[in-house]
Amino acid sequence: MNLNEGRNLIKQKKFSEALVVFLNLKKQKNFDYKIYFYLGLANFELNNFNNSINYYEKFLKKEPHSISTLINLAIVKQTIGDLNSAKKIYKKIIQINKFNLRAYYGLYLLDEKNFSNKIFDTLLEIEKNQKLTLYDKGILNFLLSKKEKRKGDLKNEIYYLDKFHSNIFDSNKQYNNSSQFYYNEIASNFFDKVKIIHDKKNFIKNNDINPIFIIGLPRSGSTLVESILTSGSQEITSFGESHIVNVSILDEIGPKIYKNDFNIGEFKFELNLENINEKVINKYSQLLKNGKKKNQIFIDKSLENFFNIETIIYLFPKAKFLHTFRNTQDSIISIYQSMLPELSWAHDINDILEYINNYLNIINHFKVKYPNFIFDISLEHLTKDTEKITKKIFEFCDLTWEAQILNFYQRKNLFSKTLSFNQIRSKVVKYNFNKYKPYYSLLDRHKSNYKWLNI
Repeated sequence: MNLNEGRNLIKQKKFSEALVVFLNLKKQKNFDYKIYFYLGLANFELNNFNNSINYYEKFLKKEPHSISTLINLAIVKQTIGDLNSAKKIYKKIIQINKFNLRAYYGLYLLDEKNFSNKIFDTLLEIEKNQKLTLYDKGILNFLLSKKEKRKGDLKNEIYYLDKFHSNIFDSNKQYNNSSQFYYNEIASNFFDKVKIIHDKKNFIKNNDINPIFIIGLPRSGSTLVESILTSGSQEITSFGESHIVNVSILDEIGPKIYKNDFNIGEFKFELNLENINEKVINKYSQLLKNGKKKNQIFIDKSLENFFNIETIIYLFPKAKFLHTFRNTQDSIISIYQSMLPELSWAHDINDILEYINNYLNIINHFKVKYPNFIFDISLEHLTKDTEKITKKIFEFCDLTWEAQILNFYQRKNLFSKTLSFNQIRSKVVKYNFNKYKPYYSLLDRHKSNYKWLNI
């Protein structure tokens, strides 16, 4: 057992196993203090935020100017809502290195008012004089697009957004191409052809687990719904965007679809239910504070699970799906204007449109096939009549609605790792139907390809 073993487990996203390795290493005499950094990372991924902060701070006592540690600590702080501390950390990073673009991006996320014209001048200086990675170029162009947006210069805003998306996609090109292949060729074409293989005698259905899956598109109100659901007196654990089901499925079929001689014409989407169940339950159990419990209710906000609805129902017969959505044109523009580096399809208007087209086909298919499992939540309606809609959500989920959930934004234990970490700490604001209309012209040339764009 050594540091490299723990690092490899982190790369494989086996955070609970990595945590065990690092905790055991910490018990050794004269242990490497770098273990503190990885303990901070593993605890963050496992939603043990106080532990994460503690270990990052211990590491910083050894290396007070460690940029990567300061960035990670700032992210934990903003996740738990300590925005003032996060702001101070980002400013400290800029004092150490005024060219650190991730710190500027963090400041912008906290509050765009943090950005003065002087900061934008510094960004232009960085653009001219610094050798940047593709990812950092992406951040830079993203931030410069916000300068043009502030000026009301739509043409230049789009110019910088296009550069941003191109940089981000190319910064991890191999992964993004593989991801695009999966979503475009496999998941979208085989979602209704999945063959579940299982031993009916030995397979134990998870009838004592009541999971709630929030599905749909990014920027559709999913984090708002998650925050509301976890604000009642009933204890409900949320795993956020864990991607547990999708990763477990890819573990099963990946060796087939990523072979050099893969022939899609001969491919059969077959899943061994026992294997998938073991992986999924193991990963969920690692995230549960008290392990697997009878009648356990949890939330998984991995939005791509609309692809996996049928498989999930096999695994969890009592699963419920909350489908959050908004005006489709607004969804496209909102995604296009957001920093979503982990989503391969979110970096080009054409890819966004194709993904959404597949999403609409798939969600409509499953709504017909499994109408009692899926509940639609319109962001427009939710923000207009929050009490009425939340009561319906709680009723669908067999949960007890309480008036206190309307004050969810006042919670001290409100955590979010998404771009909405700031928005959910304010009262629900009615939907702005005019916000994205200036950008609708970007979609005009695509309307003949997608009938739903005319809605």
